[in-house]
Amino acid sequence: MYKYFDILDKYFYELGLKKKEKLSQLHDIYEYYNSKINLISRKDFENFYLHHVIHSLTLCKFIENKKLNILDLGTGGGFPGIPLSIFFEKNSFLLVDSISKKIKVLNQITKKLNLNNVQTLNGRVEEVNDKHDIIVCRAVASIPNIINWTKKCTKKGSVILLLKGGDVEKELKNIHMKNKIFKLENIYSEDFFIDKKIIKIEVD
Repeated sequence: MYKYFDILDKYFYELGLKKKEKLSQLHDIYEYYNSKINLISRKDFENFYLHHVIHSLTLCKFIENKKLNILDLGTGGGFPGIPLSIFFEKNSFLLVDSISKKIKVLNQITKKLNLNNVQTLNGRVEEVNDKHDIIVCRAVASIPNIINWTKKCTKKGSVILLLKGGDVEKELKNIHMKNKIFKLENIYSEDFFIDKKIIKIEVD
């Protein structure tokens, strides 16, 4: 797993030792809990850092560390929310998922990591009324659905950041909000990022 820390140093040189140490704890913690509940694919666990941690941290390029309220929609195993909460200790994170057993495990993970800037919600994002500055999400649904689900918890000026692959242009065809696609293969040299994208949508 340590080969991936060269990638972290390459792309996230501003991490600092304290945050890198916390990120290094993720592997063993997730390996333990993943043996009990399938937080991420067990077949893919050997790529834990590249496919999950580093992929999540790509959103750092679009977020500032300045007391923002960030909601992770359909967080699943805690991605991208957990790695981002380590990187941005000044921001507050709400991890939302409808599967209760995953949320229970995430509560234990955040406690082990002493992540005081993270809260969780077992439920649907439509139940969230508090307004958030940023919505992050990793490929849980179509873009129109995500926009519709988050209407109550966004405001003018909120930003939706999506990690997706495939034909996102087709999904964006009828979206009238300002949006932009960023191809990760233009940022990273690793083959994993070919055809992966970040979609930035500005709520008006």
